[in-house]
Amino acid sequence: MKLHYFRSPHGNFGDDLNAWLWPELLPGLWDDGRDGITFVGVGTILNRLVPQTRLKIVLGSGVGYSPLPENLHDGSWSVLGIRGPLSARAAGLPAQTVVTDGAILLGTIDGLVKPAAERNGGVVFVPHVSSTETGAWEEICNQLGITYIDPRWDFHRVFEMIGNARLVLTEAMHGAIVADTLRVPFVPLVSSREISSFKWMDWTLSMELPYRPIRLPPSTLLDNARDRLVGFMGHGHLNPAVFAAPSAANGGIADDLLRHLDQTSVREESPAWQRVHKNTKRLWRRVVKPATDKASKGLLRSLDSRLFDSAAETMRKAMHAPSYLSDDSVYESKRAQLMDKVEMTRRLAA
Repeated sequence: MKLHYFRSPHGNFGDDLNAWLWPELLPGLWDDGRDGITFVGVGTILNRLVPQTRLKIVLGSGVGYSPLPENLHDGSWSVLGIRGPLSARAAGLPAQTVVTDGAILLGTIDGLVKPAAERNGGVVFVPHVSSTETGAWEEICNQLGITYIDPRWDFHRVFEMIGNARLVLTEAMHGAIVADTLRVPFVPLVSSREISSFKWMDWTLSMELPYRPIRLPPSTLLDNARDRLVGFMGHGHLNPAVFAAPSAANGGIADDLLRHLDQTSVREESPAWQRVHKNTKRLWRRVVKPATDKASKGLLRSLDSRLFDSAAETMRKAMHAPSYLSDDSVYESKRAQLMDKVEMTRRLAA
């Protein structure tokens, strides 16, 4: 059986954990795919990049980066468990396939979940991987006494730091999932439309949690410029502001997210949009990013400083905002369900 997951050239702990987690849970079953079986693990990877082998086993994956596989219902897929109800609806899968994100299985590994009394860390912040390229979040964390966690670090280091914290502030969805799995309260944050509300809500619904992120203002001119262009670079998602109101109706928002995903899928297959996407990324890399970076250190330094101060103040308030943690009974039930699916995987791959 061959393991399929997204491999970031710069590293991303939420993806990289696949290479360790599944061999830990299913030892002795992995090869280069000679048996014609592909295992689709943790990540938003239920799409057309999944290899077309004779059998595809899906466990804990999600939808969110379209387009979907064209042959998802041809009998060559065994969807044992999908990340959440939005993924199931988008993929036309029955409700009984919904469990939760596969990373919850970290809770079955001895020594990872620490009792609260044994945690000696403080508040940590896990940015979205894109925020590491343009934001001043590490400097803001240093100013506020928050421990900064780069999502590109080794996943074992990230697990240890999250598991030892008393509170996790996170833009990265897997920052929240790992925190919840290790039973550490978390506060969802979002600084850009590059962060997928679809993914976040898919997972939170699976764990019977609300999704009410705190909107972080841009911390730099680069942050601000990137957020204005992300829609043209292929990463723009539904405005996160609509999720912040406590009165927001999950059902209506879920429908909006599904419509947006469908529209995005159609758009991404347009040759005209693909040209805009390619040219905008080139424009960002060659013109906008260097010019903005230069301006932030020169004529617009005072504006960049004001953005920093505003972002730092919002982060400070987030440290005292209501936090979230799934109910113990929901957590135990979901973890047990996925462990049952692990055993089913073992039988299918044997």
